[in-house]
Amino acid sequence: MALSIDTSKTALLVMDVQNDITHPDSPMAQQLGFAGMIQQTGMLNKLRGLMDACREKGVPVIHVLIDLEGGVQPRMPHRGAFFQMVGGGKVCKRGTWGGDPAEQVKPLPGESVVYKCIFSAFVSSGLQELLDSRGITDLILSGVSTDAVVESTAWDANDRGYSNILAEDCCVCGSQEAHEITVRRMAGRLDIATADQIIAALG
Repeated sequence: MALSIDTSKTALLVMDVQNDITHPDSPMAQQLGFAGMIQQTGMLNKLRGLMDACREKGVPVIHVLIDLEGGVQPRMPHRGAFFQMVGGGKVCKRGTWGGDPAEQVKPLPGESVVYKCIFSAFVSSGLQELLDSRGITDLILSGVSTDAVVESTAWDANDRGYSNILAEDCCVCGSQEAHEITVRRMAGRLDIATADQIIAALG
């Protein structure tokens, strides 16, 4: 079945595409494999093309940035290698180079930016209130990484009644295998499309 998009009820979420997570000069992006996969897949170019198409068609582009010290999360997990790596809030710190959006996908003036403090884009961010105020029911999901923020947000969005489209080539994991496994795992609860297919469906 062909992908159908109601541009008046859809928003694009660009999640965690920040320098600490994506830039080749970031030790974290190198260690987790994100920088290499972004370079290998051309993900940022594809995402920028999708963002520009959404802007042209009046689909809101909403930038979701992680700020480990932001929001009202009562406590942060401490078990597991990931939380030990990011402990102390130094990663993606707001107002630093590492916390800034990647240059290629920076917000334009007037575009919404929300900050969340853990995986799901809905946690302590005010995202649902923003979406509801605009009558948004459908989300196009993009970002880094597929098996963390993107999948967590997809689950959370479904629980809140939103319908999702995964922009499959506008996401990466630390490896192509991990990305493909995650996409297969998500397939039953959202539509999966490439940036080009979504752009065509925007009309």
